[in-house]
Amino acid sequence: MYREPIAEIAALFDVYQQGLAFHAICAMTRLEVPDRLADGPRDVPGVAAELGLDADAFRRLLRLLECHEIVGYDPGADEAWLTDRGELLCRDHPMSLRATFATLGVSDVAHRLVDTLRTGGPAAPAALGEGFWEYLAARPDRQAVFSEAMAEQARLLSLPCVPLLDWPAGGTVADVGGGSGVLLTAVLEAAPGVRGLLLDQPQVLPRARERLARHGLADRCDVLPHDLFDRAPAAEVYLLSRVLHDWDDASVARILSRLAEAAAPGARLRLFEDLLPEKGPLAPTQAWSDVVMMVLYDGARERTLGQYRALLEQAGWVLDGTVAGPPGMHVIEARRGGRPA
Repeated sequence: MYREPIAEIAALFDVYQQGLAFHAICAMTRLEVPDRLADGPRDVPGVAAELGLDADAFRRLLRLLECHEIVGYDPGADEAWLTDRGELLCRDHPMSLRATFATLGVSDVAHRLVDTLRTGGPAAPAALGEGFWEYLAARPDRQAVFSEAMAEQARLLSLPCVPLLDWPAGGTVADVGGGSGVLLTAVLEAAPGVRGLLLDQPQVLPRARERLARHGLADRCDVLPHDLFDRAPAAEVYLLSRVLHDWDDASVARILSRLAEAAAPGARLRLFEDLLPEKGPLAPTQAWSDVVMMVLYDGARERTLGQYRALLEQAGWVLDGTVAGPPGMHVIEARRGGRPA
């Protein structure tokens, strides 16, 4: 006989309602509502008019967001303002998560998860009409927000690892798939004797050049177009930050092999990735990220250290160890071994 599952019913309804709250936050961020409310209470009809929104629909969304402590709302004055939590969605906040919620991503494709479960392939083609990377490449405005989101996440996950690592006194550190240069900027500042090399798709390189110039590092870093599956230029240290979990095993092995072809004996490789436990349950954030990879990209997944070891060895790298960063991040360290198989 079933017991009366009051607590379990409440928990399931909480999940049910949280899903809509997530979409509400994404919608308000894409519409740049937080920046409109950044300077204090604003009248709701005025903000709606500025943004071209229906005032009644906007008001109802704000009342949902108030329940999740994103905004405050005074129905008498018909005014809204940001909470401390909501301020994190403003563009100019020093710890902004604006792009993380505004970017194209899981909120746009997860409704086709059933397709992924039936086929094993990503949901993005069914949801977007084409693959995720192809969709972004054809829409520079979306690509720009995605790059900002990756920079925000690098700031939280990869940058705290930089002071935990030993950096060479000289030579070249190449950030492969380095995006807008957040990680490589931090490395160059931590290791003043090294030169940088940032490699990525042409459409993201202007943002990297801007960042490096803003930090006074333009003369110490070359920024070059590069495809992950092409042979990379020579360097003493290679970085891949949250790149490999976007790809299937065969692609990861190919990416690592192409780096090994260019690397001299003793060259170092540092992979910034989360590591799933070899046994036992996943942390909720790990399980979430693994399913996100599954629905966005073909064959993408989070991996265990054993899985990374096998891929590294297949490509000609020798695993040396790992350094734990903040929750959700490890640095996997390897060195150039024999020729790839």
